[in-house]
Amino acid sequence: MNIRLLRFLALAAFVPLPAAADLIANGGFEQGIFTGGISLAQQIQPGDSTLPNWTVSNAPVTWYTSGWNNNLPQIPLNPRTGSFGVNLADGSVNFVRISETINLLPFQQYQLSFWVGNFSANNGPAGLNVNISDGTSNTILVSEALAPATNGSHTWTRFAFNFIADGTSNTISFSEINGPSYIGLDDVSVTAVPEPATWAMMILGFAGVGFMAYRRKSKPALMAA
Repeated sequence: MNIRLLRFLALAAFVPLPAAADLIANGGFEQGIFTGGISLAQQIQPGDSTLPNWTVSNAPVTWYTSGWNNNLPQIPLNPRTGSFGVNLADGSVNFVRISETINLLPFQQYQLSFWVGNFSANNGPAGLNVNISDGTSNTILVSEALAPATNGSHTWTRFAFNFIADGTSNTISFSEINGPSYIGLDDVSVTAVPEPATWAMMILGFAGVGFMAYRRKSKPALMAA
């Protein structure tokens, strides 16, 4: 094998892969004009644009901030990160639905990642329906995400689903599937899954390093013979 190629592969093995860009905007719900005041929470009505990049439908979603207020005991679940999160438990017959539409490359594999929060007062799991559809309303992914019951004050559980986009416009949506008092949602992200060719380059790089080490080790023995 050409020594220059080996050197290139060796260098490639130590070049870190770039971090995948998050394609969801405002996935941590940190952007927007918060007017919750001392109540630490506010209701965002269907069709309201208070929460940038997200569309609320069917029933109001609760946008809340860190802290505890005895006047609003239904939000004891602190956001997982940052200062804000949303609670998808509406407490009515209308299930909350929150969604965001993003542009993706067709036939590219992506990973949807998010965290679901549960609180001990639920006395059971807290769950969401997850749905991804393309621009013609074809369903790409539908699944459930159930955060287990907690014995402590609260807990956050991460969920991740891989999917392949079949169109440029795709809508990611979340809705409640059971009726507890708290269903937290935070840190939503969509990132591209690395192509097999990228991993192949990494493997070749490591193979090149191993081959060069083998040649250096075996060369003195050949000269002595």
